Amino acid sequence: MAMVRGRLAGALIGRHFSSQSTSKRSEIVNCSHTNFRNARISSIKCTLSTTTTPTPTSSSSLQAQTTSSDGVLATPIDFDVASRIEGSESQIVTIALHPGQVLRAESGAMMYMTDGVTMNTTTGGGLGAGFKRMLTGQNVFISDYSYQGPDNTHGIICLGTDFPSKILRLNIEEYGGKIICQKGALLCASHTVDIEIEVAKKFTTGFFGGEGFVLQALTGTGDAFVKAGGTMIRKELEDQEELRISSGCLVAFSNGVEFDTQMMPGFKNVLFGGEGLFLTTLKGPGTVWLQGQPPQRMISEIARRVPSGGGIGLAVPIPGMGSGGDGSGDGSAGEEAST
Repeated sequence: MAMVRGRLAGALIGRHFSSQSTSKRSEIVNCSHTNFRNARISSIKCTLSTTTTPTPTSSSSLQAQTTSSDGVLATPIDFDVASRIEGSESQIVTIALHPGQVLRAESGAMMYMTDGVTMNTTTGGGLGAGFKRMLTGQNVFISDYSYQGPDNTHGIICLGTDFPSKILRLNIEEYGGKIICQKGALLCASHTVDIEIEVAKKFTTGFFGGEGFVLQALTGTGDAFVKAGGTMIRKELEDQEELRISSGCLVAFSNGVEFDTQMMPGFKNVLFGGEGLFLTTLKGPGTVWLQGQPPQRMISEIARRVPSGGGIGLAVPIPGMGSGGDGSGDGSAGEEAST
């Protein structure tokens, strides 16, 4: 009996100590979980307190500067954000300039510029480069526009055309690093875009193609804005696909398109068709841009309607301002009647 009582007492004492150890372990686990949670929350708070909001900066400060062929060091312009083409039949382009950016434009194209925008007119690489641009229909001098204001601000430069024209933006790198344009097509471009001479490969192409022997080739990197008269059309040519166009309607074509001429079929078409003796042919693959109203065609129509007498005569007679012949006739008749 005493043995049974001893066993029961030992079991009760063991259960008591076991429950106490279990409660202590649960307290330790709860304390560890609480400490871990508090440490995690304090770590998150510390991270949030040390995180700073990024200061807004201009896009030009985040890009590396590039150097043009004539040594101009500037930050590339993001034309997706900075440029806007306005107007319908006769368009203009406005471009926002940040500090460190340079826009290269045709001299005489500026419409207005805001405070802080400066203009620097140069030959763009010496007289040789200026003479090369002159052969491609541009001016000898070019104008570089830059903004000299404080950081996180910008200036506006607005450019217009010398003829009622549409304005087309082209990325040189998207078309193989080279785009061939008609003479005088360039309005403005990145400072890393160069103008090269593209010579017609055939004598008939240069003489009868409507674009002359020298075309304008835009090379380098960046974007260019070109101008075209009337409605502008873009055509994608497949491999060996041929497109025949009227002389003067060509604006530009991508690298890889073959530019040639072809004689107009039919004697009556040549004499009375109004398109001349030759047509311009373009063979793919590549992209072609056409214009519906070439400036030469409009100028020819205006010149054809100007009177050849050197002045514009009045179609409506003014009383008392008769011609001398009529006045002398009337006077002689009056003298004969009086006699």
